[in-house]
Amino acid sequence: MSKKLLPLVSLGLLSITLVACSGKTETIVKVEPATTTTPVVEPAKTAEVPAPDKVPFDYPSVKTDAKKGDTILAPSFTMIASSIKDPSYISYIFYNATVVEIGDTATKVKELLDETTIPNSLIIPIKAGQSAKKGDIVLTWWQSGSGMQRAYVSEGGTTPTVTYLDGDDLATEKLKADSFTVLSADWQVGTTIACKGSGGYNNLILLNVSGDKVLTSGWGGTIKVLTKSDCTPVPLKNTLKAGDTIYAAPIGSFQKATVVSVDDTKGRVKANYEFAGSTEEGNFPFGQILTAMPQ
Repeated sequence: MSKKLLPLVSLGLLSITLVACSGKTETIVKVEPATTTTPVVEPAKTAEVPAPDKVPFDYPSVKTDAKKGDTILAPSFTMIASSIKDPSYISYIFYNATVVEIGDTATKVKELLDETTIPNSLIIPIKAGQSAKKGDIVLTWWQSGSGMQRAYVSEGGTTPTVTYLDGDDLATEKLKADSFTVLSADWQVGTTIACKGSGGYNNLILLNVSGDKVLTSGWGGTIKVLTKSDCTPVPLKNTLKAGDTIYAAPIGSFQKATVVSVDDTKGRVKANYEFAGSTEEGNFPFGQILTAMPQ
């Protein structure tokens, strides 16, 4: 008897069995269910969270003079974590925050509604209970906005009226009590220092001092660690008049300029300087002017 070949349809795994029954040979096709493979799902990778005292630059861990409940200036944890991930771009804005818990190398702070822990080296205490007098320069923050500012006092007291110095808009505002620190001494955090750079001496804000190292903020908020002996304190006050030669920093580096006028009400000096072959006029803040270049 001829055998008939049945067409086979693949539906998973096919098993073919030949069976003799009553002298006949039949082909039985056994169809088994197709097996399914469960995909292996990799667990989501948790983003690396830097250690609370880690910074993306060569600066030691330090203690802080701030106390629980104090107001401080500090960059956000998000900024610090982002710059650790990409150290090629370290630019910080220092916001006001409140100390929650002090640590030896890192401190828990409240930034707006969030509590985070940040390195002590990036914490700038704002001393409570201070009073400023007319002509003082204070360290504070832009209170109708945000961000660290130095300001010139036009009306003194525990809630002084000031003109902000770090910017060109000459904004005037009344500060809240316990929201500022009077700047009064060389090497005080918040003062300006002039430090050697590739193009001369750079205008920098002093953030921290540890031994022979200084932590600074420069043009665009860029953070740099420098050698203290390569830096010079910039006087908080100068006695100037029209025609005097000064050294000011129109774009981050100190250069020669000639005084046009002095504004004692807003803490500014108007001066002419050379730029790209032409004479430009700029307004330069008190506390950021040299009368002689460092030697």
